[in-house]
Amino acid sequence: MTAMETPAAMRVIAKTVKWLFLIVLTVLTLVPLLWLLLSSFKTTPELFRGPFSLPAHWSFANFSGALDAQPLVDYFRNSVVIAVTSTAMTIVMSTMAAYALRHRFRLRGAVNGFLMSGLFVPFTAFMTPIFYLVFHLGLYNTVWGIALVYTGTTLPVGFLIIKGYLETIPEDLLEAARIDGASFHSVFFRIVCPLVVPGLATAAIFLSISAWNELLFANLLSTSTSSETLQVGIRNFLTSYAANYPEAFAGTVMAMAPTILAYALLSNRVVESMAATGLK
Repeated sequence: MTAMETPAAMRVIAKTVKWLFLIVLTVLTLVPLLWLLLSSFKTTPELFRGPFSLPAHWSFANFSGALDAQPLVDYFRNSVVIAVTSTAMTIVMSTMAAYALRHRFRLRGAVNGFLMSGLFVPFTAFMTPIFYLVFHLGLYNTVWGIALVYTGTTLPVGFLIIKGYLETIPEDLLEAARIDGASFHSVFFRIVCPLVVPGLATAAIFLSISAWNELLFANLLSTSTSSETLQVGIRNFLTSYAANYPEAFAGTVMAMAPTILAYALLSNRVVESMAATGLK
């Protein structure tokens, strides 16, 4: 093998290893999803008799049964309200904080460090204080209490994404607006907000999917149908006395469908925005 052939061979090997890794990762991701989807069409005896076989009869009976067995429509409404509310509050606060930190002021570094430190805090360690705060504020068993907790726990992530995108705005552009007489708030609403819309969209996708899939705090802060989310409601299919796995799988598929569809439709925007902010 010549000296020129060695780098070429190494590139081929590296490319082959990379594709093998991606294929294995894709299989490990898709196989459980495919198994879940197939299992949602089976009966309980059929599921235990052949867990990896195709359904004998393709029927949507488990999906209709899941809707009849549990108030999934109410759970779906609660999940939508919580996801939309927490995402909107996080985006508003993150955008204002990121814009404020573009300006120089005393303790600017401390404030920035405080907001970023939330990325390294295990929020599960604060389960007891959060429970007591929500309970004594009268927000236990309400969608608003869960939404407030989600806002606090996802604020560091939202701030990181939006701050990275906002920093791509040239300072000369903002300075020109100030010279033309634009106030602090005018620059924010008329220049900054329109320019960071792609970053806001990226943050909204990540935050809403995170809120939709969250289970720990939703389970901790709700015990009634009026506030339980889809993730908590699906647990009700599996009790100590009975377990209808096919209906539980059907409910899980219905719970996953909105986030998978949203990400499939908006994934290109996410990648473009991450590349623009340097987060990729």
